[in-house]
Amino acid sequence: MRNTNEKYGKVAIIIHWVMALMIIALVFIGFSLDDIEKPLKFTIIGLHKATGTLVLVLGLFRWYWMISNDSPAPIEGMSKADIGISHATKWILMLALIGMPMSGIIMSMFAGHGINMYGLFEISPMLEKNIDNAKFFGSLHELGAYAISGIIGLHVLAALKHHFINKDNVLRRMLGR
Repeated sequence: MRNTNEKYGKVAIIIHWVMALMIIALVFIGFSLDDIEKPLKFTIIGLHKATGTLVLVLGLFRWYWMISNDSPAPIEGMSKADIGISHATKWILMLALIGMPMSGIIMSMFAGHGINMYGLFEISPMLEKNIDNAKFFGSLHELGAYAISGIIGLHVLAALKHHFINKDNVLRRMLGR
């Protein structure tokens, strides 16, 4: 379950891939919202908000798991630059996993909207309605979507570089092999 010096544990691997799929779906849906007609658009926005809130909860758990577990040692032969970039990317992604959902939640609440969690319960708006603040956090959320898309793209390219060019075990470790 826990990470070892050689590999990631099942919890870290499952959280990584579940969150990766959720975030890719959220970014794709977020960028597609302008092309969707009402009333379907409102349903999809509701699912986007609920899933984003779930990403925040999982992101906080992942952060806890990351700081309470040792990370596997760097792959033998990795340069100090690659190790530094790896650590920086990991922390930037972790900040994005918290910041993106937070900006969306705050935007929604300043707009006077709650978050319906898949019909199970509702998170009521906890902020006084303020459209200017909602627009500000909406802009942050949109900029964050572009930023996280770029970061994820670089993360994927780096994993593929390690797998196909360096022929090391970086990608295999996150696949549980």
